[in-house]
Amino acid sequence: MSRRKFALLSGAALLSACAPVPAKGRRDAADVIILGAGLSGLYAARMLEAAGMKVLILEADTRPGGRILTLDDVPGMPEGGGQQVGQTYARMRKTALDLGVPVVPYPPRPRDAAVAAAGRVMAASDWAAAPENPFPGPFRPLTPSAALLVAAGRSNPFADNYAWREISPASDISAGDFLAGLGFDEASRALIDSSLNGNSLATYSIANVWRTLTLYAEDAALGPSDRIAGGSSRFTEALAASLAEGTLRLGTPAEAIAERGTHVEVTAGGTIYTAPFAICTLPFPALRRLDLTLSETDTFSAERRAAISALPYTRIHQIHVEPEARYWEADGLPIEMWTDGPIERVFANFDEAGEVASLTCWINGQGADPGRTDEDWFAIADAEFARLRGTGTRGIKVVRWDETQPRSGGAYMHWAPGQIGAWATGITEPSGRLHFAGEHLSFLHTGMEGALETGERAAYAVLEAAQL
Repeated sequence: MSRRKFALLSGAALLSACAPVPAKGRRDAADVIILGAGLSGLYAARMLEAAGMKVLILEADTRPGGRILTLDDVPGMPEGGGQQVGQTYARMRKTALDLGVPVVPYPPRPRDAAVAAAGRVMAASDWAAAPENPFPGPFRPLTPSAALLVAAGRSNPFADNYAWREISPASDISAGDFLAGLGFDEASRALIDSSLNGNSLATYSIANVWRTLTLYAEDAALGPSDRIAGGSSRFTEALAASLAEGTLRLGTPAEAIAERGTHVEVTAGGTIYTAPFAICTLPFPALRRLDLTLSETDTFSAERRAAISALPYTRIHQIHVEPEARYWEADGLPIEMWTDGPIERVFANFDEAGEVASLTCWINGQGADPGRTDEDWFAIADAEFARLRGTGTRGIKVVRWDETQPRSGGAYMHWAPGQIGAWATGITEPSGRLHFAGEHLSFLHTGMEGALETGERAAYAVLEAAQL
């Protein structure tokens, strides 16, 4: 038994003795209600149950996992959501070990990608001298997908993975303004915008890039990232299966959350569930759709509501297709591509034998138009591959993370200029008995480990509050 679990179990009796006694006539559904069965919710539930608390998770979807989504029905089983397990992902690696879920290296994959600009497809090594390259002199050797990261890396002020929360207002500018200050003109910025892991250079704080680079450097010092064997969904499935029977209630979307001072009420499916504590792990775009009553003692309530309303989430559309021909063998260029067209980036998915099983067109930000149907995207992909690589494609599946998806509202959060100083600290604090978790509230990590980090933090906060 781990030291942490021993400590939690040792306090279980104390917790049950000190937990608030329900008011007369109130029958609590659990000691803690958790909204959302993504990584942070499942992880918090596992911790709380280990401490002897009764937990009820209300999940709108018919499956656990949230934005962890392995596409088992697509050849090569690519990830529709979270995928990389970094070397610093201590919580995820330890939990996977406890659950018997293998964490394995990635198989060998292509290191190079072709560049397709202004209708011409070329090797990345030809980009520096290409007439289609508008980058300023010292940055001409950089491909459009690498330019922002390299440029930002040359002046990264963050000494560690906590420093992003202390960024000065003068430094918290848009990535577009940062690049303009280095001599990138409008045409250059437009190319970089098409592979940005955000919505727009104009609304994307450069702090996001510096934070990413700091985390990458810390991870890379320990070795390459790994993956969950069989897909990331195997991890969340195992995590959900480890919980007590009856903990997870699927297909139960919440409609309202109310902190009442002595307890929290959650309305879902017309039923009001009560508990002494609640943890809301919903992404802010999903939380915007709910009727939210914060604690009367919440001194950060105005800022919290502003953050819930305005924190941006990255649009991503994935278009999964099969190529009709092995075009990379015909033209001798890399199978993967960065393009300045509507399919933006192309990644290859491989089967266990190392053969190309399918391709993913990865569209971010403004290019991920919610108005396009699956058929629209398949037709666009087919036309672009015919134009650029001389072959057609067969559409398989479209995965959407955008504002039309009520349970997510996007793929992941990012900070707009000026938001970190205003919101980053306060939004992580509880509102009375209502606690919050999710990757959007992480301090030290992003991605899957960031989600676990916040689930752990919220669980510990509930355990501490329950002993008062």
